[in-house]
Amino acid sequence: MARGILEDAYHAEMEKVHLENAKKLKVMINQNGFPVLSNAGFEGVQLSWLIINHSIPDPDFMKECLLEIRMAAAQGDYPKDLLAYLEDRVAYLEDQPQLYGTNFDWVEGELKPTKIEDLKLLDTRRLEYGLPPMAETLFKISQAPPPKDPEKKKKEFVLWLKKVGWRI
Repeated sequence: MARGILEDAYHAEMEKVHLENAKKLKVMINQNGFPVLSNAGFEGVQLSWLIINHSIPDPDFMKECLLEIRMAAAQGDYPKDLLAYLEDRVAYLEDQPQLYGTNFDWVEGELKPTKIEDLKLLDTRRLEYGLPPMAETLFKISQAPPPKDPEKKKKEFVLWLKKVGWRI
């Protein structure tokens, strides 16, 4: 970030870091099982979720983790808000509508939620998963500065998503 190279693209150095972190987490999962509240505590779950959420260069790993998280959350062994964020991220990466409105992108100079399924029930779903109303979230993000060239960034990112296997 200090070098200003992460603003407008998913940089190769960041991709490398994300892949290395995912590889380390895979080893930990093989040795200790999937990190859930009952075996890793809240901090362990949060830290592993950050790695999972940033493992976008490894679609198979992210999707496998999403399945594990769904099962754990259904048993009360994983925070539902973290599940909601990952559900939406995978939906966005696959170019599908999100359920909880946690994923945003720049559209005509404004940071807006990406496609949302059944907008009328959005705040109901958000509340059920421990997220604030969408209006509150929109207010919080309204001051974020846009990238230098949002359209270029989006085009490059979509090409990258195709390259790694998220999109056709």
